[in-house]
Amino acid sequence: MKATRALLELLKEYSVTHVFGLVGETTLPLYDEWVDFESVKNVMCRDERNAVFMADGYARACFKPGVCEAPGPGASYTLPGLTEAYASKIPLVIFTSDISHSQEKRNMLTEYEKELMFRGVTKESITIHDAKELPRLVRRAFRLATTGVPGPVHVRIPMDVWSGDVEEKEVYAQRLFVAYPAVRFSCSEELIAQALKLLSDAQNPVIICGQGVILSQAWEEVLTLAESLAIPVATTITGKGAFPEHHPLSLGVVGNRGGTTFSNNFLEEADVVFYIGSNIDFSVSNDWTLPQIENKKLIQLNVSEADLGNTYRCDVALLGDAKAILQKMISMVKHKSERLDSLTKRLNSLRSSYLEHLDSLVERDTRFVDPYLFVKALEKANEKQWIIVADPGIGAIYTSAYYRTRSAGRKFIYNYSVGGLGFAVPAAIGAHFGTRQRVIALTTDGSLGFNVGEWETIARTQADVKVVVFNNGAFGWIRATQLELYGKRFFNTDFSKVDYVKVAEGFGLAAERLSATENLEERIKEFLNADTACVLEIPCLPEDKLLPPVPKWRDAAQKYGIRHYE
Repeated sequence: MKATRALLELLKEYSVTHVFGLVGETTLPLYDEWVDFESVKNVMCRDERNAVFMADGYARACFKPGVCEAPGPGASYTLPGLTEAYASKIPLVIFTSDISHSQEKRNMLTEYEKELMFRGVTKESITIHDAKELPRLVRRAFRLATTGVPGPVHVRIPMDVWSGDVEEKEVYAQRLFVAYPAVRFSCSEELIAQALKLLSDAQNPVIICGQGVILSQAWEEVLTLAESLAIPVATTITGKGAFPEHHPLSLGVVGNRGGTTFSNNFLEEADVVFYIGSNIDFSVSNDWTLPQIENKKLIQLNVSEADLGNTYRCDVALLGDAKAILQKMISMVKHKSERLDSLTKRLNSLRSSYLEHLDSLVERDTRFVDPYLFVKALEKANEKQWIIVADPGIGAIYTSAYYRTRSAGRKFIYNYSVGGLGFAVPAAIGAHFGTRQRVIALTTDGSLGFNVGEWETIARTQADVKVVVFNNGAFGWIRATQLELYGKRFFNTDFSKVDYVKVAEGFGLAAERLSATENLEERIKEFLNADTACVLEIPCLPEDKLLPPVPKWRDAAQKYGIRHYE
């Protein structure tokens, strides 16, 4: 069996349904074999950066490793996507093809040190030197990607390997590593008992769920523990979905990316904080000021030993898989808390007052759509709870703060470990192919400059993706930061006017522009329920004219008299 066929058969054995990439001269032998191989679909994208984002969205949505490939010259284009996946602990296997061994060190076109280049953004960077090694090293890649701390693995295949022979008996998968987490491990019962005692004895405990809860699929365990011990639950922005936000114990998102005055103020009252699957980064901690940790006990559960106690000291450190440890902790709970009713009454009262305050901040403008009103209408219109993928900026900050999930699970995908623009559209394409369900992409005019070519991919592949474009004519987040730091001295942020309806139509997609005077819920519902992929442009104000709920911008809003949400 030729190596080209062997690789495709291995991907099939690992239950890979789609591979994202684009053809190049060094991958022509593989693509020629692919013509007659229908078990694994190839999704041709328009840029290698977006191929990785597609694989990332696929992996997050279906809990299997995402697979992408790039030819020699495009290998360096994959780095932005790999940087996000590596920081977010998303399991990917990326294949790059390269010049033949005989052409190395001869100034061949596209020759550069790829194996070394990938080492800083992958768990391992591997070169296959002989076709006979291919099955073993592909198995190694899937094993590494799905175990321990999940993450991307790079496999480099020189062009001459494609024509080599592979023994058919070696073409098999280790089925344990088809999905993640492939292996769950726990810590000692003694440590779990210490954590449980702190929580049981606390007067005002709070649980904060990071993305690790989603990756571990531990949302049911979080709910059971929270209800048993009567503990309010907040999430990080990337952990959104770890807890149902219409539940009376939900605080929503905390921190400076989607945290609100309601959630952040309540967290400050806590005497014990239990971080589950969170590395306690600058976002959830509001630049490591939230909460003020003096006179508080901290518990941290994480699959990564490097993250335990790394940014905040922790009184109890639990190393292991969230689901495995929480299941053990739940089994050790002896008495359910009796304060659930009184606590939920207090939370309901605080939440109602906060929501009334939010509504009082709304000022209707016939020229622009208020993102807060749009997000609340989107929550009601998204009755089937399709996954929402949001780019940094308006889509991410308003949904994380104000869209309340009805049930737990993978409901949102944010790329806020690194936070580069241009993630939502390609990641939504990948999420669609991973689940075969409709996916909503919330992007901005700033992000579209990085990936608008993938609108053609949506049209060509008939991917069931609904694209919302928040158009404020600027890099609005940077404008708001300039306002905070330099007053009203804005520079290098404004765009010329672009008609994204016409752009979408040029790519073969149906498109409309939403008016601020329309019935938002009804119009959004029509958009979501349309049979084909389509684009909805939302005219809105830049962030320096209507500030989203970012704590550090509050002073600037008050100083310059700018309306802001909180």
